Amino acid sequence: MLASPQARTIPYMARPLADYELMYSPSVETEAVRHQRAGQVPIPALRRRLDWLLVPDADDAAIVRLCDTDPKDRHVLAAAVAAGACFVMTANVRHFGPGDLQAAGVSAVHPGLFLSHHLTRASYEEVVRALGSARSRPPREPLSIHEQEVARHLPALFAKYRSVFGTPEPDPALVAPHTQFRGPRCVRCSQLTGGQPDATGVCLACRTDL
Repeated sequence: MLASPQARTIPYMARPLADYELMYSPSVETEAVRHQRAGQVPIPALRRRLDWLLVPDADDAAIVRLCDTDPKDRHVLAAAVAAGACFVMTANVRHFGPGDLQAAGVSAVHPGLFLSHHLTRASYEEVVRALGSARSRPPREPLSIHEQEVARHLPALFAKYRSVFGTPEPDPALVAPHTQFRGPRCVRCSQLTGGQPDATGVCLACRTDL
């Protein structure tokens, strides 16, 4: 998982209510810690407390074999492949090369898009309410978190559950990332499709069930 501090919080908190596991490699964890704000619980402490998986960094040979991924992120994809991960969850999907992802059988997906397929309405509401209570004194209203933090950092998740806490006014300044998915593995069912899912990340079989 490679995302901004704001985009990481809900995936962390939602994991016990959902069907995915979070993995970090030491190099990714070091990078995530470097971007934490003062006063935040260090990610290694969270990982130990919440029992996330720490998987080894890939060796140099595995990193060198990657060819169309941004050099700064090759270690991320190589570690994901070595660990048998299906997805790299990242706010910078465009940094991961289509050729490398296809060869590895891994998809890169924006955390908001991933969560929109792996959180139910009830679990999303529970997480946002818990987030408001846990991070603020006095507590923040769920609608405030929903229409500000989630809308800004996890736009696909906000769009999926837009009306959970009422109907917030549209903010014309909020623009979803141009590329939210890239790779051969369906973001919904996690299966390899034998080709590319569409731009939404959903394979044909899953699209018929939506």
